[in-house]
Amino acid sequence: MADAKASPLVTIIMPAWNAEKFIEASVRSVLSQSYRNLRLVVVNDGSTDATGDILARLAAEDPRLLPMTIPNSGPAGARNRALDALDPETDYVMFQDADDYMQPDAVAYALTGAARGAALVIFGFTIRQPDGSTRNYCEPEQLLTRETMGGSLARLYKANLLNQVWGKLYRADLLRAGGFRFPDYRWGEDRFFVFACLEAAETVCILPDCKYFYVMHEGESLITRYYDRKFRVCLEIDERAEQLCGHFGVTEDGDFRYMFLKSVFSCLTMLFSPSCPLSAAEKRAAAREILENERVRARSRGASGGLPVEALAAVLRSGSVSLTLLAFRLVAFTGEIAPRFFTNLKHRK
Repeated sequence: MADAKASPLVTIIMPAWNAEKFIEASVRSVLSQSYRNLRLVVVNDGSTDATGDILARLAAEDPRLLPMTIPNSGPAGARNRALDALDPETDYVMFQDADDYMQPDAVAYALTGAARGAALVIFGFTIRQPDGSTRNYCEPEQLLTRETMGGSLARLYKANLLNQVWGKLYRADLLRAGGFRFPDYRWGEDRFFVFACLEAAETVCILPDCKYFYVMHEGESLITRYYDRKFRVCLEIDERAEQLCGHFGVTEDGDFRYMFLKSVFSCLTMLFSPSCPLSAAEKRAAAREILENERVRARSRGASGGLPVEALAAVLRSGSVSLTLLAFRLVAFTGEIAPRFFTNLKHRK
């Protein structure tokens, strides 16, 4: 088996689009890992800045860096291209974003979980905000099987450890056998990939230390950029989460309801993002579609997660388009005037 090798080959996949400001530091955080038997595949996703030149220079310094250039297709398409071209010698796969970085021992740390027989290893991560403040996301160490996963699944989801493809180590033969790929979405595609891997893995190891840094940059909006398909994707994710609960015998879905509502709140808040092109009438129509959705109505009943969640769920249950738009305009305004408070509220467990 792959995990029986003394020094397994780890391939790290990194999509990059117009990442000239951050790509070198991100790449070097991988190439400077204490674990040396790795390859870094950076997919230059149609960049129009100096990303390609920087990658060429770094690849000349270290042959473990393998740049790949494709027409722009988004992070999902870029990762899929790398998975399609995965070297057959690869034993494990990891992912990193082009403006993030890992601790120098992150790969070695993840491999300690693989050494315990895990096909999927999940470790903690840190959000670093523009003001330098940080917030950690992690869970205690545990080794989960198909029989025991049901007892931890909701907690892992609510702890935000299943939302991202990074911060994890995947056994390559798990990915090959399942043929797992990312759906062509611009939001939420990571969850479908992670859910599929969870469902297929015989054993999953959770490691507590935060070894991955997700970096928020100065001037970056805390409000999700407008994406016209986001609500439909939210519904698909929640349906997929229900399937996952059924697979693992989870009967209490309060935490899953909470995570779905957070996504719905995000859909409504993004209507007030600077990137939203909708007119006032179109925003009302978008809000009405959400309020009239049967899944939203059902999931907003009996909402838990603290007073802010319960209050916003009550707004949804009111069915009032005007009240809903007012409430989420205020939420968006909070993100502008009190970004740290908004981030802590948005990312709370």
